[in-house]
Amino acid sequence: MKLGGKKILIRRLKLNKMKKLTFITTNKHKAQEIAAILRDYGIEIEQVIMEYEESKEDAMEAVSKKAAKFLADKLNKPLIVEDTGLFFKAYNNFPGAQPKFVIKAIGFDGIFRLLKDKDRSAYFKTVIGYCEPGQEPIIFQGELPGKIIEEVIEPETEAMPYDHIFVPEGLDKAVVQLTLEEKNAISQRGKAARKLGEYLKLK
Repeated sequence: MKLGGKKILIRRLKLNKMKKLTFITTNKHKAQEIAAILRDYGIEIEQVIMEYEESKEDAMEAVSKKAAKFLADKLNKPLIVEDTGLFFKAYNNFPGAQPKFVIKAIGFDGIFRLLKDKDRSAYFKTVIGYCEPGQEPIIFQGELPGKIIEEVIEPETEAMPYDHIFVPEGLDKAVVQLTLEEKNAISQRGKAARKLGEYLKLK
């Protein structure tokens, strides 16, 4: 019985001990969303605010792999990076990997002018790059289809820009109107993070 009791105690300690994983990002919203999901896998996120070089020409997958590899070796710790793009069907998937640059340059009014009388279908894509020091990076992806609406929905709390004007497929409200739990259940970032969580759970 004592031996059995010890085994049970050891298992409980392991279950309660959270693994820590560094997330290199300047975006607190991304950190909060991924942290909420990985917590279910026994993983605690440590956000490190750090700028790093990203190629404007490479595909998101290549950018995430390169950044994750470089930073993991530089900081000598397992970590993740994240890249999210937004793709408009009407413009050959523009703005792609540069949605932040576009919204800063032309704002919501500019987006609405671009899509006036156009197909407003769009989708988000997130690529998470995971790497351990001295190892090759692995990527996890997720997508969320939907459309750009014609008005800016103001939230009760601070949110990421495109969440104000993007309605996911199958819903009748913008992302900004969803709770964190509702957003994580369907979002492209949530899908990618759960794939990462499943991978890490088996390590």
